[in-house]
This record gives sequence, C-alpha cells and structure tokens, in this order.
Amino acid sequence: MAKCPKCGKKLSIFDVSQFCPSCSVNMRFYNFEENFLREAKLAELSQAGLKVKLRNLRYSFSGSKLVTAKLIVMLLPLLSLLIPSGAFSVSAPLISLNEDFGILGIVNLVMGGSLNFLFEMMGSEFVGAGFSALVTALICYVVTVLCAVFCFVFSFLGFISIKNMQKLTTVTAALGIVMSVVSMIMCSSFVSKAEDIFLLSGKNGFGLIITIVMFAVVFCVNLMLWKKGIHPVYDEGVEERVRIYKEVKAGRINIDDLPQPVVVTEATKKIDEEIAKEEAKFFEAVKNKKAEE
Repeated sequence: MAKCPKCGKKLSIFDVSQFCPSCSVNMRFYNFEENFLREAKLAELSQAGLKVKLRNLRYSFSGSKLVTAKLIVMLLPLLSLLIPSGAFSVSAPLISLNEDFGILGIVNLVMGGSLNFLFEMMGSEFVGAGFSALVTALICYVVTVLCAVFCFVFSFLGFISIKNMQKLTTVTAALGIVMSVVSMIMCSSFVSKAEDIFLLSGKNGFGLIITIVMFAVVFCVNLMLWKKGIHPVYDEGVEERVRIYKEVKAGRINIDDLPQPVVVTEATKKIDEEIAKEEAKFFEAVKNKKAEE
C-alpha cells in the first residue's frame, strides 16, 4: 500500500488526490528537486556501464590485428571437420551402412536412426570388439566436433569478458588438438580391427590431420591474445563512473552524498560553460527589457 512521502500515512484506494489527506503536501512534487538530482546521478552512472559494454563489443571484433585474425580463424576447425577422416561400412542382413568419419557422416547416422543398432552390436559375442572400436571412434570424433563448436562460440562471444574468453578459447583449442589425435588413433584402431570382422570394413583419411593444424592455429592466435590482452580505450571518466556505480549498488556509497555531475570531465566542464553562457544571456535580456520599461 502506498504511503505519503512526507508524513508516511498509508493511503487507501480511495485517496486519488495528489494531496496527502493527512498533511496536505503535494505528493507528486514533494522532494521533486532531490528526486530529480538522484535520477540524474543514477542515469550518469548507469550509462557509463552501457558505454563500457559497447566499447568492449567493438574492441572484441576490431580491437587489433590479432582480434581480426581470431575472427578469421575461429571457424577453421569446424570447417576442416567437413573433410572425411576415413570411412566405415556395415554389411548386415537387416542393415547396410556406408558413412564417412566426418560431420556429415555423424549427422547421417543420427538422422537415419542407426546409432541404436551400433550400440546393440557392441554386446555381440563375435563382433562386439569391432563395433566397440567403431562406437569409441565416433564418440571421440563427436567430442572433437564439440571442441570446434566451442572454439567458435567462445571466439564470437569474446565481448562477454575481454579478459577470460581468450583463455577459454585457448584451453578449448588445446583440448581440440588432443581429441583430434585421440580420434585419429581410434579411427585407425577401428580400421585395423575391422579387417578381421566380416560385417565391418573401414579406411583411413587425412581430415583429422588438417583439423589438428587448424586447432593449432586457433590455439596460437588466442594464446597471443591471452598474453597481450585486449585494451579498450574508454572516454574520460567512464571507468571512474563504473567503479562508483558498483559501490552505490553495493550500498557502500549513498547516491545522495554524490555531487552532480558525479565525475567532472572536460565534457561536463564544457556543458557547464554553455549553461552559464545561456544563463548570462537570459539575465542580460531580462535586464535590458526592464531598462526599456
């Protein structure tokens, strides 16, 4: 329930007047000047946070040559995974598969509903080892794909945290290199075991070698960015306003104790000078008009 801002009297739903029924103060304009100054200070401080976010967004896409290089290479691992890293085929009485070790092959398996068959055949007494090697190779490949996806996502969303997103991308690219090597080993292991199983056959490819190189490129670029950092240049007073706003939100500084403007800069000085000039012109005009009368 609403209260009078002066005397604190609780207002009922029938108190529709702007005047308090107890103390008769105009509640709409009570402490208008103080409230106006408070809102002006909050607007000044909150806009500084928005300016920082916009500047970070700009620098995360065009801050330096390294940032540009990061954006160029961020899709390379994902694109390299379109190149097959081998192939496998399954020839069973009720099913026949012939797919690549690649993103398109994985998609075909998922869309075609053949994954359940592969998992079921892992429990076979005679061919279970071969199918286990195939499923293991596919799982490792999927993890490699996920590393490539996360490298792209972390690179693209670098503006979220100028300091931390390069670290995440670097670590993910390193993991991608490891998983690419593991996937290549698992694919070769499957091809070797498939030679002794009449239901399976496979062959090796070179796609993962390219993927390893692409992950290494992403790793190097982001590692250099991690070490050198991205250093956005903010307008005068912006960082100080952000720091003060954090203190205000934490309750360590009272907004009413701050001056207006909160932070004096060259820009605010020019505004004050313009206001003073306009006031001087106004009072001069009033003075001249009275003299004429």
